[in-house]
Amino acid sequence: MDSKQAGRELELNRQLREVALANDGVLSLEILFRLGLSWTMVQKRKDAGRLLPILRGSFALPGTRLSFRGRLRAATASVSPNVVVSHGSALALHGLIRDPGPVHLTGESGTFRDHGSGRWENDAFNLKVIRHETRQLPPEHITELDGIRATTAERAIRDFAATARPDEVTKALTQGEKERKLCWNELRAISDASNGHKGIGILRSEIDDWDPVFADTISDPEIDFLRMIRRERMPKPLVNHRIGRHIPDFLWKHLCLAVELDPYGTHSGKASHRRDHRKGIELETSGLRVVRFTWEDRYLHEERTASELWTVMRQQATLLQCPLFPTDGNGPQW
Repeated sequence: MDSKQAGRELELNRQLREVALANDGVLSLEILFRLGLSWTMVQKRKDAGRLLPILRGSFALPGTRLSFRGRLRAATASVSPNVVVSHGSALALHGLIRDPGPVHLTGESGTFRDHGSGRWENDAFNLKVIRHETRQLPPEHITELDGIRATTAERAIRDFAATARPDEVTKALTQGEKERKLCWNELRAISDASNGHKGIGILRSEIDDWDPVFADTISDPEIDFLRMIRRERMPKPLVNHRIGRHIPDFLWKHLCLAVELDPYGTHSGKASHRRDHRKGIELETSGLRVVRFTWEDRYLHEERTASELWTVMRQQATLLQCPLFPTDGNGPQW
């Protein structure tokens, strides 16, 4: 190889690294051709181990570890431009849930017909693709995030509800409201137009029962505990409402009652234990009764926990000679 050819090779390698970095480690065939590689050059690099195939039409450089976005880019590079990221993958891309694992793709009926024999898994890159076909995927249900075509947050939640648990739908709705990424009118319109769609009953129920107080939570255990309170039709609490210099997880002002959660059942250390102990004392001295529930209480003994909380609430109402449910407008209502 003469020096001129070697120089071109070095420049091409630099460009490949630069473009791969900008595309989350993924080099599609379209990108490779745009950089001047021919199909023969691609094959030679592949045979030499200098280009690693991910799925049909997508490659990575040696040493690449695909991120969540990288797996989405690799998946979409292997299909037609009419296919979009959907379901939980789209929700994770919008930032409403955590990375759900497999990449979900959706296209209109027949979209994947020419890809039936393609490879849809690659263990080396921890990548699995799940394909969905739909009768309708209107343009208003599609958006683009960082160059990745995906369903809108509203359409993604509808599709996600087909396989998600009710609490997972609640958490997606809650995060969507926190991030201001949900248009509730659009979500209801999509829901209303989805008769017969799998999971639509769960979605409609969660939309109807969702309450703005969920947006005040700061953790999944808080959402799960609030769901229990709502399901039991207990008095509605304030969530993460400041009292002096402390913020109890749940507060019923009219009952002078605060509930604190220990989500993991253990403390992270002596300093954390001391802070929680001191917080409890100071809340108590402010006139509140403080009850603490652990992870095990919520997730392993929910029925017992609900019964105990009801008992505490009734005790407080009797002690303070006040109604169990506020009637003077001084407390939130479901």
